[in-house]
Amino acid sequence: MNIRPLQQGDLGDVVAIEQSTMTHPWSAAQIESELALAHSTGLAAILDGRLLGYAIFRTCRPECELLRLVVDEQWRRRRVGRTLLEYALRALMELGYTTCFLEVRATNEAAIHVYRTIGFFQVGLRKKYYTQPSEDGFQFRADLINRFGGKS
Repeated sequence: MNIRPLQQGDLGDVVAIEQSTMTHPWSAAQIESELALAHSTGLAAILDGRLLGYAIFRTCRPECELLRLVVDEQWRRRRVGRTLLEYALRALMELGYTTCFLEVRATNEAAIHVYRTIGFFQVGLRKKYYTQPSEDGFQFRADLINRFGGKS
């Protein structure tokens, strides 16, 4: 598996994965708009020319926020998401980011497990943050320097 920046040519595959896996998928316009921002970055996990998953971050030194971590249904539970996220966090730390935040549905136990094993910990709760269905959102944080070493 190769991890590289998301490219314009990936948009169709990203939208297809969004549509097939996400409760509230982003549109092609939303994805393009996000990635066009100066403080947004996206990474793709690729195997044999196929997009397996992607991660999108918003950055504001020294912090960053994981907005999306999505893996194609066929490739879940094969460490694609974990590998992609660890790669991204290490790269962000090397660029001077020290802290990463994310929010996750309280019922998304698989994602929560991955986040915790990577070094995220819960720092907040947003009551009824998500809709359709209505549920709480957990706020998580990872200290990248502590997790991956390096200088701040």
